[in-house]
Amino acid sequence: MEYAEKAEFTEVKDRNEREIVFHIVEHIGVLSETKGWKRELNVVSWNGMPPKFDIREWDEYHELMRKGITLTKGEMRELYNILAEVDFTKVEVPETRSRRKREEPVTAAERTAETAVVETTAAAEGSSEAIPF
Repeated sequence: MEYAEKAEFTEVKDRNEREIVFHIVEHIGVLSETKGWKRELNVVSWNGMPPKFDIREWDEYHELMRKGITLTKGEMRELYNILAEVDFTKVEVPETRSRRKREEPVTAAERTAETAVVETTAAAEGSSEAIPF
C-alpha cells in the first residue's frame, strides 16, 4: 500500500494557487517562536510522498507555512554527526530568543561522551547504528 493511500492529508494553496498537500506524521519539537509563527522540527509527507524530516515555520493551526528544508533520514543522521563535532563555545553566532530557557551549551567533549554511551548501548544490543534514529 502506498503511503498516500493510508494517510490523512491537509490541502492548502500556495501564492500561485497551486495545491500543496501535506500530512504531519510526527511533531518532534518547537525550535523557536516569533509573532505567531513557530519554527518546528516535524516528520512530514509532502504531496503523497514518503515522509521526511522537515524544519520550517508554521502558523498555530498548521494551515500556513513558510519556506523550510526537508531532510531524508540519511541527511538527518549526517547533520546529527556534524553537529556532534561542533564546539558551540567557539562559533560566533548570537543567541536568539527561544520559547524556553536553555541550559548552558554542551561542550564537544560532553557530546562525544553522550555519543559514546549511545554507541556502547547500541553495540551491546547488537545494533550497528550509533545514532538513535
